[in-house]
Amino acid sequence: MIRNFTYEFQPGSFYHLSGPEFGGKRLLLQVLGLLLPPDSGEIIVDGSRVTDLDIDDLGEIRNRKYGFLFSSPFLLPAFTVLENVAMPLFKIAQVDTSEAKAITEEILEIVGVSRIATSSVGQLDELDGMLAALARALVHHPRVLIAELVGNDMQAAEAESLLSTLRASGQRLGLAVIATLAPHVSWEEADVRLEIGPEGVQEFK
Repeated sequence: MIRNFTYEFQPGSFYHLSGPEFGGKRLLLQVLGLLLPPDSGEIIVDGSRVTDLDIDDLGEIRNRKYGFLFSSPFLLPAFTVLENVAMPLFKIAQVDTSEAKAITEEILEIVGVSRIATSSVGQLDELDGMLAALARALVHHPRVLIAELVGNDMQAAEAESLLSTLRASGQRLGLAVIATLAPHVSWEEADVRLEIGPEGVQEFK
C-alpha cells in the first residue's frame, strides 16, 4: 500500500517507477493512469480534479489526455502500420481522412518508423511492433503516456532503443511519460526515478 504520496509530474519528463515486483509500483501506475481509483486523496489532470468523476467522464479523460503503451503491441493484423496508428484519430479526435494521414505521418516521423508505414503487422520485428504501438499511443497528442513493463519479451539492446525513443518522443511532444520496466531491463536515462518501497516513494534524479 502506498501512503502519503504527493507529486507533480512535469511535461517533457520521463518517470521510471521502480521497486520490488510486488511492492506497489504496478498499483501506482494503474492509479496514475486513472485505471483504478485511489483509496483516498485526489488526482488532478490539467488543473481539474478527476478523482470523483463517473465512469463515462473518467473514460473521456483517459481517451483524450492519456496514451497507453502495454507490454505487447496489440496491433490489428489486417491493417498496415499507418492504418493502425491512425485509428485513435477517428475514434477520439474525429478528424477527416486527409488530416488523420498528415498527423499520423508526423507521429511516425517523430517515433522514427516512417520507413514501415505501409508494412503489414506480420512483417514487423519485436522492436518495430512496439514502436508502431508507441506511435499509436501518441497520435492523438496526449498529455500523459502510461507505459507498462517496457522491454518485456525484448532483448536488452532493443529495450534500450525503445526506451530512448519513448523519452525523446515525450520531450518533443511535451508530455509526461510514466513507466515501469520489465524485470530484466536496466536503464539509467530516466529524468526521474520514483522508487516504491516499504517506507513510501522516494525520488531520485
